[in-house]
Amino acid sequence: MNIFKQLYVSIYSPKMISKFRFQGIGKTILFVFILSLLSTLPTALYFSSSLSEGLKSFDETLRNDLPSFTIENGLLSTDSEKPVEIKKDGFFIILDGSGAYGVEEMESKENAIGILSDKFVFAANGQAQTYEYSLLNMTISKEDIMEITSQFNQLLPIVLTIMILVMYLFGAFVKFIEITILALFGLAFKNSLQRKVNFKQLWVIAAYSTTLATIFFIIMDSLQVVVPSGFLLNWFVHLIVLYLVLKEIPPNKKKIETT
Repeated sequence: MNIFKQLYVSIYSPKMISKFRFQGIGKTILFVFILSLLSTLPTALYFSSSLSEGLKSFDETLRNDLPSFTIENGLLSTDSEKPVEIKKDGFFIILDGSGAYGVEEMESKENAIGILSDKFVFAANGQAQTYEYSLLNMTISKEDIMEITSQFNQLLPIVLTIMILVMYLFGAFVKFIEITILALFGLAFKNSLQRKVNFKQLWVIAAYSTTLATIFFIIMDSLQVVVPSGFLLNWFVHLIVLYLVLKEIPPNKKKIETT
């Protein structure tokens, strides 16, 4: 059975997953990498789109709408006494030398770019990245940032490729850890159910047991739906599926005869 058919049947059939325990570990590892790729795609695509649109809006707003400003000695100095907030193409562009805005305020905007009193903040989907001006050790003006933004836009495809690759590798690493922990839970399950399964086989069926919850969260991420208590729901489904898979494995006959 090819990997994509395995992925499909793993969504609904614990009995089929139980039969995968005899396959080689190499095929299972390939399956985990494919599953990790699928789970990374919605976030990566949304992040790429948000970053591209945000930088485009920021560049246009910076050139046409924001007053002059200077970043010197780790602090922002601007001609405007009050914060300037502009919404463009679903993105908020904020210039604030007063200290009224912080990271929390930027995250509440969901998608925003902020030139704040002591830091630069980029928020995408409610998650903010901050860059302190104190790390610059130089004076930067509005014109300097316009030039930097223009150069960065030219390098954006390369930057996005690297960032998506890092996201994918990190996601795959987390998935491997998740499967290993699930396989450890499987040790307790197989003892209570009196199933003769070694750890390698447990790891294989644990990998396929994560399919249902992973596909569910891929769909939710694609729809930009936040699932309440997602972490707990994810593990609850993993454990239930793994338990059902182990129940499909024939019991240890020797133990049954002695009982």
